[in-house]
Amino acid sequence: MIQKLRIASLIGIQFLILAHIYIFGDEIIGSLDFQEFFHAFVKYGIINAGAILVILAFVITLIFGRFFCGWACHFGAVQELSWWLLKKMGITPTTLNSSLVTIFPLFILLNFYLAPNLAHALSSPWEGVSISLGMPEIWAFLPGFVIGTLTFLVDGFLIVYFLGRKGFCRFLCPWGAFLKLPNSLAMFKVRNIGGCQNCGNCTSECPIGIDVSYEINNYGKVTNTNCTSCLVCTEGCPSSAISYKWVSPMNENFQLKHYGINRDMFKLSKIADKFQSLHSRDFLFLPLILIFGFAIDGLYGMGHFLSFGIAVIASVQVITLKEKIQHSKVRNLMIGMIFIVIIWHGVIKFSIWQGLEQFEKNKYSSAISHLERAVKMYPKSIGRFHLILGQMYMETGEVEKAMAHAIRAQNINPKHDAPVELLKKINALE
Repeated sequence: MIQKLRIASLIGIQFLILAHIYIFGDEIIGSLDFQEFFHAFVKYGIINAGAILVILAFVITLIFGRFFCGWACHFGAVQELSWWLLKKMGITPTTLNSSLVTIFPLFILLNFYLAPNLAHALSSPWEGVSISLGMPEIWAFLPGFVIGTLTFLVDGFLIVYFLGRKGFCRFLCPWGAFLKLPNSLAMFKVRNIGGCQNCGNCTSECPIGIDVSYEINNYGKVTNTNCTSCLVCTEGCPSSAISYKWVSPMNENFQLKHYGINRDMFKLSKIADKFQSLHSRDFLFLPLILIFGFAIDGLYGMGHFLSFGIAVIASVQVITLKEKIQHSKVRNLMIGMIFIVIIWHGVIKFSIWQGLEQFEKNKYSSAISHLERAVKMYPKSIGRFHLILGQMYMETGEVEKAMAHAIRAQNINPKHDAPVELLKKINALE
């Protein structure tokens, strides 16, 4: 019964999102997104609908645990649906465990959301706290159809296929990371009430890949801060040995070791084949994700979630292909192809960065070299880059090249005025 209610809640959330977008609009309530707390409240002191959502989720988590993640997160629902579909197709992915399930979501949260917005607030202090529930508009921080679809495909389906249970939630989600602290202090937790038979069913069925069996028998409760209070484990326990119970924070047994990385988990014989540990390879896993992620982040209009989702999947392939493919030549070829693609885009990203930076400093010779490399290597045509190249060639007196790039910029963005104005300036020089 509980799971039917939870599934109904997750389905209902999808319909509410569609109704918000296509029926109610954003005249009263704007974007309902976790990042609004950082982009609006932390940065400017604006309380909007998204900021209220985050504050409510934080308070609810202090009481019930990450109830929001298990019962109301649309992206979590997509991953659970992906797992269900894969099982229907006879595919049961191995769930990967790594220290990065604790480290990397926090990095995403701090690096992309908390640090830059907090830095802005410190350099430009709030003028005061204001309330604006209708801002920003619904689509302000959402990608277009193509990137949005790819994000759901990569972070909703492929990451589950390659990393197992809720791979995005465990390895990447910054909002889950934001709720880890209140979750550790939550009053309601899954607790051992006696009679455990060590069947491993609770661990096998946990949608987020927690070793519930280990934690309840060693800690007396589930302490993993990824727990989403979905109650799959309590409903599926054949001996009714676990229950979702309240304990006053004054009487709670808090121990730091309960929240640390324990490599003794997932070793119960009945569940061991469903999980794979990457702890011994985390020293390689983390730098690969960072290199791969930053190499493609922002290219093709990709956001952080899609970029680093691809990076996590690619990194896992590099460090686990030895187990999957025994033929060394085939394995090395696949790893080589992954690195070629990443290095190629890394060069593009570096060239764009340096080209724009040198352009701002009026160092045209260096800027032209970098941006010319970028436009030749980048499969996507960017009108802005050709416009800047046209401006720089005009300033350096290379009129033909300036004209060629200005025309190219106009062809890419025929409705923009900037290429037309640049062409007028170039024609005036001839």
